[in-house]
Amino acid sequence: MDKIKGAWRKFIGFMQKMIQSIKRFFAKPKVKKVFQSIWIAIKKAILFIFKLLKQPVIINSLLAIFFGLLVGFIVMWATAGSFDTAVQGLMRLLKGGSTNLQSFGNVLFRSAPLILVGLSVAFAFKTGLFNIGASGQYMVGGITALYIANLVTMPAPYHFILAALGAIVAGAIWGFVPGLLKSKFNVNEVITTIMMNYIATYLTVILAYRAAVYDNLLTAVNTTFPTANIPKVGLDTIFPNSNIDLSIIIAIGVAILIWFILKKTTLGYQLKAVGHSPEGSKYAGINNKRNVIISMMIAGALAGLAAAMSYLPLKPDYFRPVTKINPMGFEGISVALIAFSNPIGIIFSGVMISYIKQGALTMQFVGFNKEITNIITSVIIYMIAISSFIGFYFRNRSHKRKIKKMLLNKGGETDVS
Repeated sequence: MDKIKGAWRKFIGFMQKMIQSIKRFFAKPKVKKVFQSIWIAIKKAILFIFKLLKQPVIINSLLAIFFGLLVGFIVMWATAGSFDTAVQGLMRLLKGGSTNLQSFGNVLFRSAPLILVGLSVAFAFKTGLFNIGASGQYMVGGITALYIANLVTMPAPYHFILAALGAIVAGAIWGFVPGLLKSKFNVNEVITTIMMNYIATYLTVILAYRAAVYDNLLTAVNTTFPTANIPKVGLDTIFPNSNIDLSIIIAIGVAILIWFILKKTTLGYQLKAVGHSPEGSKYAGINNKRNVIISMMIAGALAGLAAAMSYLPLKPDYFRPVTKINPMGFEGISVALIAFSNPIGIIFSGVMISYIKQGALTMQFVGFNKEITNIITSVIIYMIAISSFIGFYFRNRSHKRKIKKMLLNKGGETDVS
């Protein structure tokens, strides 16, 4: 018993000494200052997150995603005929993209083109244009990148850079045509971009069948060009066995650049002014015609870059000569709408769509069709559209009430309908 008491006293003494040492360490001015700075940074980050979550746009997006998943679950329940199986399918959808580092690496890998196409659509939206031709710009950019990758001989990484630049230029040229028609002849950009999609489809089919680039075994454009592949820059060691490469960093960097252009530059201000009020911006001395062309060219360039990120990786998408418009441009519309055309938000919406797609691959193991993800995405977009309309309705009502109250206080007319 005495031994136990002695051991206990020694332990208490040791703990007291340790506590005193820790106190003395944290009492040092430099250490104290460092930890105070860390604590202030944590508090600021928490406050920023709460402030962000209070924003109507964020709330609308989160609610839309929730209802999209709910409808997806109901569809799974109806098709499976079993609640438990539907729960299993939903769990696979939600966890499939994060089961391990390889899965999440593939999510990031697949999200890069989605982010860039989303930026293409959003950039045009911000300037009052509906770039429904992102698919055509994507296809033209893709075939240009593949031609440079297959026919030009250069060392890495210059070969990849040249192929990506070629895709950017090709996409910009494809965006220039509807931009020019809109600015010079006021031809609706929706009509011209749809037509450009069809021209791009048939033109790329002709180019893809050329013997110099066509691979008969793949029944697609050749994808073996080691010097033109997108560098992995060590990301494959962080996400082992995944296909991740530099494309995700490029996509995030471009999203930040687009945000900076729209928010912090004269060009961005002019482009947004043209989008909000063409007549007002013209009165302010802004060259509307020039800005419409620039907007469509930048949108096209972003779609072209997205194609390079799809067709130049080590494990690329295959460019097959089929007379069908590539759906990537329409997926870009989904990505842009979910993020309310916010360039930073598009990073997250692109990753989210990619995450759902990755999860859908694992759903097939319990008997569900991966196309359920398209239903979920469609519902999310519908809910965002509805929430925007409801938000506008209530804001309008609130504004009218304030005017009515102000007029009543002044003793004036109260008709504000």
